[in-house]
Amino acid sequence: MQGRTFVQLASTALFSIACGSAPEDAAPEGAETSVPISGMYTVEGVTTETASGHQRKLAGTIILAEEGPRYTATFSLTTTYPGGGQSLPAEVIGKGEGSIEGRTLKGTNHTQLVVATVPGVDPGFAFIPRMVSTRIVSTSVTRLAPDGSVEIELTNAPDEGEDYSPTRTVLNGRRVSAAGVASAPRSTPQ
Repeated sequence: MQGRTFVQLASTALFSIACGSAPEDAAPEGAETSVPISGMYTVEGVTTETASGHQRKLAGTIILAEEGPRYTATFSLTTTYPGGGQSLPAEVIGKGEGSIEGRTLKGTNHTQLVVATVPGVDPGFAFIPRMVSTRIVSTSVTRLAPDGSVEIELTNAPDEGEDYSPTRTVLNGRRVSAAGVASAPRSTPQ
């Protein structure tokens, strides 16, 4: 009988080693850890004029702040502004707000293009004369994946009393830091 008990214990031990054991702090199966919604995101994409199909690239940063079931967004993006014989560098600046449903944000954005009046010069460069364009209002749908990647779709139209050809913008990117502060690598104490 003693030999039989030893064989049963030995086989149980081997079975446990072969199958492995879950770490004590492992998340339950099916549980997903998600990065927070609030933070700074780098994005890039294109804006397409609805009537002509003309496209222009767009890239920059968006800062999202989650406030309960609502959010606010501020953004600074770079693009080109079609003008005369050449396209001019331009910044797209603005803010937005809306509601949060799970990891989907739906809201309204208000933006303007800022264009340097000196060709070939960054509109953000100090003391360069600038021209501020038409005010634009956009409806947006933002989808945030648990890994921090983001997809944004905007339908853009002129604000009341403005002249602007409607456009559609699609941006993709990822979260790069928490609440606008760059994430630094953590050092391990030695």
